[in-house]
Amino acid sequence: MTTTPTALEVSGHSHPEPDLWILSFSWPTNPIPANGPQGNWRYRHRAVAAAKDLALKLTIAARIPEMAKCEALLTQWYALNRRRDVDNLARLEKPLFDALVVAGVVRDDTPDLMVKPRAEIRHVNDSDGLVTKPGFTLHVRRLAEVEEFEL
Repeated sequence: MTTTPTALEVSGHSHPEPDLWILSFSWPTNPIPANGPQGNWRYRHRAVAAAKDLALKLTIAARIPEMAKCEALLTQWYALNRRRDVDNLARLEKPLFDALVVAGVVRDDTPDLMVKPRAEIRHVNDSDGLVTKPGFTLHVRRLAEVEEFEL
């Protein structure tokens, strides 16, 4: 059974609400695993750099504006039922959050400027049409706008 990809999966980003942007990553599994053999340090560093680079490109393409405070939530979407541990997503969250800072969305990824709820792991069937295949999404919600001031 083939399914038609959603607009989010095709473009890599979506802006469904005035204060919400969604970035889509088509990795079928976590590109930076936390369990098992860690392998070569060069491989790990390349994987982290590639994840950050892709997140930066998607953030720029989505035209996410600068904001004083935001919420960033990572969700892993799966199709096969098996055990998964949300703690394994921690190594992936950091480069994605750093990319938001590099792109100028927020000044820093500290708790006072970026709210980071615990990552979620959900089945593709529970996405309400957001995604049709396994992958990851990063929801970026504006919590406070940058205040304009006169010079």
